[in-house]
Amino acid sequence: MSTFSGLNTALSALYAQRRALDLTGQNIANANTDGYSRQRVELSPVEAVTKPAFWSKSDGVGDGVRITDVTRLHDEFMSNRTRTERGLNEYLQAQGTVFANVEQTLGEPSDTGLQSQLADYWNAWSDVANRPGDLSARTQLLSRANTVADTMGTTRQNLDNLFGETREALDADIAVVNQTSGGIADLNARIALARNANMPTNELSDQRDQLVLKLSEMTGATGRLNENGTMDVSLGGNMLVQGDTARNLQAVGSTTVDGIAVAPVQVQFADNGSAAGITSGKVASGLEALTTTIPGTVAGLDSVASTLITTVNAQHAQGFDISTDPGTGALSPQAGGAFFTGSSAKDIQVAITDPTKIAASSTATTPYQGDNANAMAALAKDPQGADTQYRNFVVDIGIQAQTVNRRAQAQQVISDDVTSAEQAESGVSLDEEMTNMLQFQRAYEAAAKVISVVDTTLDTLINMKR
Repeated sequence: MSTFSGLNTALSALYAQRRALDLTGQNIANANTDGYSRQRVELSPVEAVTKPAFWSKSDGVGDGVRITDVTRLHDEFMSNRTRTERGLNEYLQAQGTVFANVEQTLGEPSDTGLQSQLADYWNAWSDVANRPGDLSARTQLLSRANTVADTMGTTRQNLDNLFGETREALDADIAVVNQTSGGIADLNARIALARNANMPTNELSDQRDQLVLKLSEMTGATGRLNENGTMDVSLGGNMLVQGDTARNLQAVGSTTVDGIAVAPVQVQFADNGSAAGITSGKVASGLEALTTTIPGTVAGLDSVASTLITTVNAQHAQGFDISTDPGTGALSPQAGGAFFTGSSAKDIQVAITDPTKIAASSTATTPYQGDNANAMAALAKDPQGADTQYRNFVVDIGIQAQTVNRRAQAQQVISDDVTSAEQAESGVSLDEEMTNMLQFQRAYEAAAKVISVVDTTLDTLINMKR
């Protein structure tokens, strides 16, 4: 063994502890960097000679320390679970936003919403029944009827606009998904090249995992780590990213709510047109809003308008108005015509402009009585009528919104817990890093002291007076 082996041993310790200190500084510098996984220097002893040879000799003392690897402290199982829970969380949070927008569009409950306006409309029929010859009561009835029709039309238009905005948002989200997939493929290629050249890939892997997490939040995609450090990403059982190759998605279908019966909105793979099978994430929420939530709300509102038009027109046809003969000016009651025109909330309008055309009487012989107006007012309590139907429609949407919000709150807690667990495994703890820094610093100082002692000893031996 060399006389200077002690110097070599101490020198290897200096190199190792210095590298450990550098890595500790790297961890501290990235303590607040999203997606950064803390790193650790793996040290192993340099063994003494273990294979005997003819002239070899060993005193059994090792020859120092060496750095075998820089480990990225990352648990793939925890990462996969985090992706799954975050994808479901994004889906539910986005669903909560969709229902909030729908409820805002309906504006219920409210003193000025459609429910209140329908109540005022039925009350106006009661006023006409009490004062069938009063033109002001009849004019007020027409005014309230027009308010109901206008509100239905405006609400319908707002739902149409909400559909269009959600459709545009879906296109934008798909563009983000395609960009993210391309980024993952690019990082996979760089990781593979670095691995082949025996270069570190920890930071590249952190960036890649952040993009996979983003993709999971958008689409519920899942990742599978390969032996060469790359990651394949699948979506609904279909490969989205494989190595350095990424497939693009596209949104197809109608851009208007009235056109989805012919061209339903779908997300497909751009290369072969097959369904992407997205069931989680923000994109899945957008798809559900465009295929179920908003169209269902539109259908419900149209159904209420259709019921209102049908029932009111049917009852109005059974009455008689207080029309006068254009030539003589004499009273000439006519059977009630259509009170409303149209067939849905989109085109409902009040057909009557002349208050004398309101058929408040049930008989032509006594046109100034309000039996038919009373019958019309009674439609407000009809279990199958528009008023009851609209009330049930609003309550049903409220229940769905409440259910989604409760699920979103529960899922947020789960998502936060899983994220915290992953951070506890791979995140940077400043307290721990400070402890490591002191440990490596003391080890460095001790190695330097060994060199100093060996140097002093050798100097004494060499210059010793005989």
